[in-house]
Amino acid sequence: MTNESRLADVAIVGGGVIGLSCAFELGRRGRSVTVVEREEVGFGASTVAAGMLTPSFEVELTPPELVELQLDSLRRYPQFITDVESAGGLSCEYRDEGTLWVSRHRDDELELDHLCQIQKDRGLPAKRLTGRETRAIEPYLSPRVIGGLLVESDHQVNSRKLVAALEAACLCVGVEIITKTGVSTVQRVGGRAELTLQRDDERPLLHADQVLLAAGVWLEEGLVTPLPRIGMRPIKGQIVHLKGQPLVNRVLRNSDVYIVPRAGGELLLGATEEEQGFDMEPTAGGTLDLLRYAFEILPGLYDLYVSEIDVGLRPAVTDHQPVIGPTNTEGIFIAGGHYRGGVLLAPSTAHFVAELMTTGRVPAEVEPFGIERLLLERQQEAAG
Repeated sequence: MTNESRLADVAIVGGGVIGLSCAFELGRRGRSVTVVEREEVGFGASTVAAGMLTPSFEVELTPPELVELQLDSLRRYPQFITDVESAGGLSCEYRDEGTLWVSRHRDDELELDHLCQIQKDRGLPAKRLTGRETRAIEPYLSPRVIGGLLVESDHQVNSRKLVAALEAACLCVGVEIITKTGVSTVQRVGGRAELTLQRDDERPLLHADQVLLAAGVWLEEGLVTPLPRIGMRPIKGQIVHLKGQPLVNRVLRNSDVYIVPRAGGELLLGATEEEQGFDMEPTAGGTLDLLRYAFEILPGLYDLYVSEIDVGLRPAVTDHQPVIGPTNTEGIFIAGGHYRGGVLLAPSTAHFVAELMTTGRVPAEVEPFGIERLLLERQQEAAG
């Protein structure tokens, strides 16, 4: 990189799964796109995510408009994967075996009954199973498992493979990706957006007609923009990677833990939730909890070995819903705050952001997720 000024139709701040998905969609629509990432692509949350595509999760606590966006994104996923893999030539390891919720005692059974009914009320398919039926599907489950709930519409993707495939796809449609480079300021100058980049001692400028802020938890950390603060914060999540004999064929879940199988006998155990700021160090307590909860339903993992303990930072605002749409500054847009749903919501976010940035019209599907709700909330807090 030199100190010279650069020019693009669209500058995207952030190279996670959301930023890359939006870049790919805009790039294949003919826009000149430059992505600027402070670390390597996927750093922060994307490559740590388990990759579960599960609108069923916490469906009772999820607002209907977010459930609809999740379902829309899930429907788009097969074509999204096909397009990304075809463009870049890399596999995303997309799988569609579904999710199996398991119960160990009466309280768990009542929870599954309730979840099953909620799913049916929302039009989501689910099948209640006896303990014997549950163990027949996954023979390595503990004999203490007394029931299950099979959600076949839930799918999964390898988030690390997805990020790599998205990066390759972006490059193939002409997107420029700049890594190990921070963005210190975004401002409007002479009818365009001007971004001040930061790498070592260089401070080059990037000019763009439009800017998309997709910086995850770093939206308000070291980045100065014309936007009022919206309270973006990191939620720490720890994931344990195990390797060895393949034990399960689909995602397993209960109220305490999820177990995600990947190729080659790898299992992911996740995920903790901790308000620890920007701390990215794994802890013994978090690891112990995940191993203990997983062992209770899948005792065979005792003989697997720990290959990795990973930590990610999920971007969240106060209502834990994404922030998607235009801002109060012309030419600056936002796609952030996806919390635990960044991978799931990537196809829909990319589609609707591209529609917005190319037509100037806010799609109805993302109207509920505009930044205005957060600005109003902070005004009310200040007044109260």
